[in-house]
Formats: sequence, structure tokens, C-alpha cells
Amino acid sequence: MAHDPAMKPDSTAMRTLLFAVLCLLFSATAAAAQAGSTTGRPDCVEQTFGTAEIEYWLETVSDTESSSSADQPPSDKGCLTCHGNAGHLIGMVKPPKAPSEDGCASAPSRPPFLGYFVNSAFPETIHGRLGCVGCHGGRPDATGRRIAHQDLRDPNETCTDCHAKIAARHDSSLHKTLNGMAHALQLRTGQTEFGSLEPMWQADCATCHTTCGDCHISMPDAVGGGLIKGHEFLRRAPMEDSCALCHGSRAGGEYLGQFEGLDPDVHFEAGMHCLDCHTNDLHGDGRLYQSRWQVEGRAQCTDCHDVASRTGVPAHGDMHAEVACQVCHAQPYQNCFNCHTGEEDGLYFRRAGSKDMTLKVGRNTVEGYPFGFVTLRHNPVARDSFDHFGPGLLPGFDAHPNWKTAAPHNIRRVTPQNRSCAACHENETLFLDQDDLLPDGPAANRDVIVPWP
Repeated sequence: MAHDPAMKPDSTAMRTLLFAVLCLLFSATAAAAQAGSTTGRPDCVEQTFGTAEIEYWLETVSDTESSSSADQPPSDKGCLTCHGNAGHLIGMVKPPKAPSEDGCASAPSRPPFLGYFVNSAFPETIHGRLGCVGCHGGRPDATGRRIAHQDLRDPNETCTDCHAKIAARHDSSLHKTLNGMAHALQLRTGQTEFGSLEPMWQADCATCHTTCGDCHISMPDAVGGGLIKGHEFLRRAPMEDSCALCHGSRAGGEYLGQFEGLDPDVHFEAGMHCLDCHTNDLHGDGRLYQSRWQVEGRAQCTDCHDVASRTGVPAHGDMHAEVACQVCHAQPYQNCFNCHTGEEDGLYFRRAGSKDMTLKVGRNTVEGYPFGFVTLRHNPVARDSFDHFGPGLLPGFDAHPNWKTAAPHNIRRVTPQNRSCAACHENETLFLDQDDLLPDGPAANRDVIVPWP
């Protein structure tokens, strides 16, 4: 139902009608999921109400606040007077501007009020007993929204009071520091400080770091934020409402099978969560890494698959010892090209010149990686990506390839390239060669191509 801007946002009748319609929709969808979903995804009933296809609407609350009593929250005091009242929130909360489709994150859609709605059971939980003000600050006795939200503070700052050890490790993790992204940019700028690129870093890259709440309570700020499940604290971050949102344009979308014409990863179909493999690269281990490839204990196929013992599979023999698992078992994956940044109407933007679903095999670009032939993914940085902020800001551009070793998350046991020897060894299009390189790409790309005989 479209929302009429002229309609009073706090209309009791409209709130009741909207809430009833939403409840009927949720109930019908859940019943259909129980009767037999065709999505092939586990836990469809739970995902329907408020997890997997939901969120980023919520950062924006209506700025209109009338002085009439009809536009005021109910007379009861306390944060939950508003945040526990779904009908009231339906009338107040409006969706924010949709995020750019050219970013790395992938934002779902969902009724806006759910991002602010607190379940009635929450106050009786361990965290709920701390009280709203204990983490958020604010003025709980106020009856107006603007006054009630004065003196707010970042609730993530209070996590260390009880979770000091985990928080200390997280302080140096790649998810919080973004040191992997920073290091890649520093290699190309030749500087440890970003200088003219600092506005770009702050407006773009720096918005992707994760807080405790981004995984355990709310959807990430990168997709608009908003409570995942009524302010419930989720010990295990929900994959589809957390991991797959920030990483949606690549690994997340690949894993869940969200790209048209491609299947989900077999591990997803088996019910595996990201955390089943990625055990040491989320909270971190106290060390500051420059790349995810350096993380001690990072996920590897051989953690579960003892290839050496599978003597019945000739392709797993010594003849392919230099070939990464993904070369044979990955599907095509998303590559982005010629990303450019700038400002329009005073607002920062980032746009990819083009995107392409393909799989390319080339030479390894990661020091210490045990395979010589790997799947390569194109990093979208271009020679002039940041020219808006000044000329020649990437003096090290030619020294580092932007076709880089990748670990696609769309694994299948059988793929077109592993159906036979000829499907790979006689398939020229599978291998990165000179014709695949952009004319103005980095010179270092020539080191990763595999010339065809």
C-alpha cells in the first residue's frame, strides 16, 4: 500500500489498518513457508519475519512533529512507549534513500518500522535489564521524540564493560580497522597518510567498518542499520542479515545463490553458516593484519577436505598440485571495472563503469599462498578512479595488479570446467590473457596472465 504524504502520520485508523495488513502478510508468508518453500533455503519461516530480506529502510524517522496531542507519543513514559508500539512506529518511520547499487553492500527491503521496534520480551532479558539508558543514554521520561533523543551516546561503547577480552581483540581486527582496505590503497598511493584522498576514505571506505551491534543486534550501518529482531541480542550473527549484507555484491550474493543463472554454494545448501568456516577472522586475534590472506587460522578447503586421501579422484593427484580448489569447483563470479568517485550536489558518489559475471584463471598474486594457478577477480580501481580529488594520486598504480587471487564463495562439486579434461585444458576463454586486460590497466596485470599455447 502506498503511503499518502497528506495523510496524518499518526492517524489511529490508518495505523491499525497498516499493522493488520502487515500481520496478515507475515502470517500468510510464514504459512506458505511451512507448507513447502521453493527457495531451497533453511529456516524460511524465521527469515520471513524480520531477518533475511529486510532492512536499510530504517535510519530515517519523519521530521514532522506537530505540537498537537494527536502527534505526540502515548502519555506513558519510557522509551518503550514508542519503541514497543508497532502501530505508532508505522505512522512515524519512513524509508531512507536507497543506497547506491554500485557499492559492496547489498541492502534488503523491509517494513521501515521493524528497524526501531523493540519486542515486549526484551526488557526481561539479560541485556534488557540494563535499561535503555544504560547503553543508549537519552531522556526516557520525555514525552516528545526530539527531547527523548537528546544526550544519546554510541551504545557500542558500553560493550567493553562486560565483554572486554573480545572487544580488545576486535579493536585490531580487519572488520573494525579496515586495515586490509587501507593497506591496498596505501600501496597505490605510496603514502601511509591519505592526504587528498582522506575525504574519499571517510565518505566511502571508512563507512564499512563493523561494530559489535552491526553483527549482533542491528543490520550494518553500511545498509542503513535497524534492529534485526526486535532488539534481541544474537550470539551468532545471522548470516543473511549480517555477513551477506556487507559482502552482498560478491561473496554474500555468490554464497546464497542470488546471481541469476548460478546456483548457491553447496555449503550453503548443506546448512552451513559463514562462521562454520570463518572462525578467526571476525573478532580477530589481537594482531593487526594487512590482508585477510595473512590471518592465522583463516578458512581453507583442506580444513575439512583431505584431498590427499581421495585416491579415487585422479584430478586430485600431483598433476594438479599447483591448482587451487576454486579453479575446478567455482562458478562464474562478479567482477567490477573502472570505478570512479566524486561529488554531485555536495554528496559523495562511487560508480562502477561495468560489471561482469565471469571466471578467470591466472597466476597467484598472494605471497605465501600454496597454489600457483588460481581464480582471479578484478578489483575495480582504475588509474583515474580518484581524479576528482586531484591528479596523479595513485603513483603506485602500475606496480600492483587489479586482477587478484580470489576465493569465490559459489562452490559446486561439478562445474562446466571440471566435467572433463578438455573442458579446462582446451578452453581458452577460461584463462586470463592479454585480450582480457584493459588498455589503461596496471602494468602488473601482465604478470598474472596465462598465455595460451
